[in-house]
Amino acid sequence: MTEVVVRPATAADARACGRICYEGFKALNERHGFPPNYPSVEAAIARVQGFLEHPTVFGVVAVGQDGCVLGFNFLSERDPIRAVGPIVVDPAAQGRGVGRQLMVAVLERAADAPGVRLAQEAFNLGSLALYAGLGFEAREPLVVLAGRPSCAVSAGWDVRPLREEDLAASAALHERVHGHSRANELREAVGRGLARVACRDGRVVAYAAAVTVWLANHGVAETEEDMAALLAGAACSVQEPVALLLPIRQAGLFRWCLAAGLRPVKPMVLMSRGEYREPRGAWFPSILY
Repeated sequence: MTEVVVRPATAADARACGRICYEGFKALNERHGFPPNYPSVEAAIARVQGFLEHPTVFGVVAVGQDGCVLGFNFLSERDPIRAVGPIVVDPAAQGRGVGRQLMVAVLERAADAPGVRLAQEAFNLGSLALYAGLGFEAREPLVVLAGRPSCAVSAGWDVRPLREEDLAASAALHERVHGHSRANELREAVGRGLARVACRDGRVVAYAAAVTVWLANHGVAETEEDMAALLAGAACSVQEPVALLLPIRQAGLFRWCLAAGLRPVKPMVLMSRGEYREPRGAWFPSILY
C-alpha cells in the first residue's frame, strides 16, 4: 500500500481540496440518486478556502508519496462542542484507509473538548461504519429540506434579520435548548446577512443562522410553532429557497414543512462522541452538526 502522510492543511491546498470536495460529494450523491452538495468546482473551492482561512478551524490533508492531496478533513473549534467536516477523500484513493487517518487526526486534536459532532449522509454506509467504529453514536435522523414556504406569518411574531443586539438573547436560547454555547458561530452569521430571528411579545423565540444555505444553517426555537413562524417569515425576505437540516422526530414541524411546500432532498444522521444532551425545544443543525 502506498504510504499516506497526514499533515496540517495550508492555503496552497485550496484548489486541490476544492476539486476533491466537489468530485467526492458529486460521485457519492449521484451514485445514490441525490443532487451534488456544490453547484460547481469553484463553489467547492471557495467553501474550502473559507475553512482554510478561518482562525478557529483546524484542517488536515492526506498526501501520497508523490505529494498529491488524496483527501482532507476540518474541525471547527469556534465553540466548546467541536464539529467535524467536511471530510472528503478523492474517489480514486478510497478504500485505502485515508478517511480513517483523517478522522483520527482531528479527533486527536479534539481530545480535550467536551464533545464532538458531525452530520453524516445516511446512505453512505462506509462513513457510517467508520464513524461508529471511532466511537460516534447516531443521535438524530435528519432530512435536508428546501423550498419556499407558501404560508404567511401569523399575527404575533416579528421576523427580521438578526442584529448584534439580538446575539445575547439568541445565544442564551441556544444554551437553553442544547445545554452548550454556539455563540461564536452565531456571531459570525450576523456578518453573512442570512441570519433571521423571530420575536414574540418582545422576546427572541427563534433564530436561524443562514436561512438559504443548509450546509451552514442552524437554528433553535422555544416551540415548533415559533420555528414555523421563523421559516415562513424568512422566506419572504430572501430570493433563494429556504434550506435546512431538520430532525424528523419533530413530527409536527416536519409535517408543517411538507405542507408549506418544502421538499425532502436527502437523508442524513447527526452523530456525536462525548457530551450530548437531548434538545429541549425546536431545533435544526448545520452540516457542522
